[in-house]
Amino acid sequence: MDAGAALTQRVSVIAYIQRPRDPTAAMRALESVHNRLGAAPPWASGILALMVVAAVWLVDGYTGAEISSSVFYVAPIGLAAWYAGPRWGFVVSFAAALSWLAADIGGGHAYTAQWIPYWNATVRLAFFAIITELLRRLRTAVDVQTRLAETDALTGLVNSRRFLEAVDVEVARAARYRRPVSLAYMDLDGFKAINDSLGHHTGNAVLETVGLTLKAYVRTTDLPCRLGGDEFAVLYPETDAAQAREAVAKLRMALEAAAARRNWPVGFSIGVVTSVGSMSPGDELMRLADDLMYRVKRDGKGNVAFGVIGGDGGSRG
Repeated sequence: MDAGAALTQRVSVIAYIQRPRDPTAAMRALESVHNRLGAAPPWASGILALMVVAAVWLVDGYTGAEISSSVFYVAPIGLAAWYAGPRWGFVVSFAAALSWLAADIGGGHAYTAQWIPYWNATVRLAFFAIITELLRRLRTAVDVQTRLAETDALTGLVNSRRFLEAVDVEVARAARYRRPVSLAYMDLDGFKAINDSLGHHTGNAVLETVGLTLKAYVRTTDLPCRLGGDEFAVLYPETDAAQAREAVAKLRMALEAAAARRNWPVGFSIGVVTSVGSMSPGDELMRLADDLMYRVKRDGKGNVAFGVIGGDGGSRG
């Protein structure tokens, strides 16, 4: 190979090494790992963290006292504290401190007194425990912020952003497995008049009562939501048209009874759509339920309209 060819090859290698990588691939991989660990039971993450500690201990013992592997003990502690909880974090912290002590003694590290390695192990354990506690507090803060970002502050129901995400996921799942899913879209009749005549405090009380009633009269698998203003919705997974009729009828009776007990002049217009294996996206299901609700509004309010899409390839109301 002549000098020119060698230079060209070297430049090509350098250019390849310095070529910018696509960061989205790495982010997707990290997100996938995060989702898998988050979905796994806590004990699985704890056991995985202990296995990592054992691996670090083996490497630490093999390399001897001259090469420190201390920083690598922090990773499994963080893994356990974040995904398995603080109890597992403290267990892994103790295992890491003990493993470090064993590797230190086994590596032939000489000390001027016999108590020194045990003192060092105690200090390391305290350091690991502090890391675990800090991660616990950080995880708690993140969970609180996540709930706040997905929850309506007044009613405690999920907000529209979280609800739309859930609708998309459930509709896609129902379409894949040819299973039914229903969605109810509800608007409060006369709510503006309550705000104008009785004040916003009463209006907020109405919305809070609606939220509490929705929580009380849906299954644990259902997802009630405040979309905004005086509009609410409920997602009914694995619910066909007949089951949706029954569920919404009970819910409507409970809402009307709650309003009557407080003498609130408010009604409920509801549109309900059931999808049976339809490939329509989640926002289409929302739009159809919203259209049915407004049909009820036009026809006199205080009623329920039902519609079905899919199944026979069409839609009907």
